[in-house]
Amino acid sequence: MAKLVIKFGNEVIDHVELRQGDMKVGRKPGCDIHIDNLAISGEHANIFTIGEDSFIQDLGSTNGTFVNGKKISKHHLREGDSISIGKHSLVYLGESAAPGAGETQDDFTKTVIITSPGLREPVKPPAAPAGAKPAGGQQGAIMVLNGANSGKRIELAKTVTSLGRTGKSAGKITRSADGYTLTGNDTDEVPKLNGRPVPNNGARLKNGDIIEVAGTRLQFLLR
Repeated sequence: MAKLVIKFGNEVIDHVELRQGDMKVGRKPGCDIHIDNLAISGEHANIFTIGEDSFIQDLGSTNGTFVNGKKISKHHLREGDSISIGKHSLVYLGESAAPGAGETQDDFTKTVIITSPGLREPVKPPAAPAGAKPAGGQQGAIMVLNGANSGKRIELAKTVTSLGRTGKSAGKITRSADGYTLTGNDTDEVPKLNGRPVPNNGARLKNGDIIEVAGTRLQFLLR
């Protein structure tokens, strides 16, 4: 697992392991990486991790965010990068350098999994009927990577799971005998798969794929 080594001057004061999804850095007590220093904004920067890749984005801080001495708005972190925030530095160590290697930014619009009219919160769909086999012999799921529901895992046990805001579906994941397919819903909000708009005829999902829909990032998982 990738981590940050937090330093003040030449003194190491903490080590923080980076989890999947968003981790805010700032002076506010609620930040994932809390640094209590007046040179740091309340919500100074955001670190977003997908798989083995981590990105840092400045959140409009007063004093700015610097990587290797250069002011950035967003940056893809590399092994050994030194992030300067106020008088603190955060050194990024990737998974290859961290023991036990294994397993983005403004607020995003909340995405819900729509399984019935008026549903307002992501829920776990009911289990598949007894004897039913998951598509392709593997069970699919999606994990929320950002926002209030970051880290929430939702099993794709139903034949069709709709994605979008309450009362407005922006896409759907369809389960069939040979896998899972992501399609749009002919609206202005076309879902993206690994950064690209989903074609009109849909796209087959693979383990680890990143879905962006209605402002929320989801990761597709197979087991």
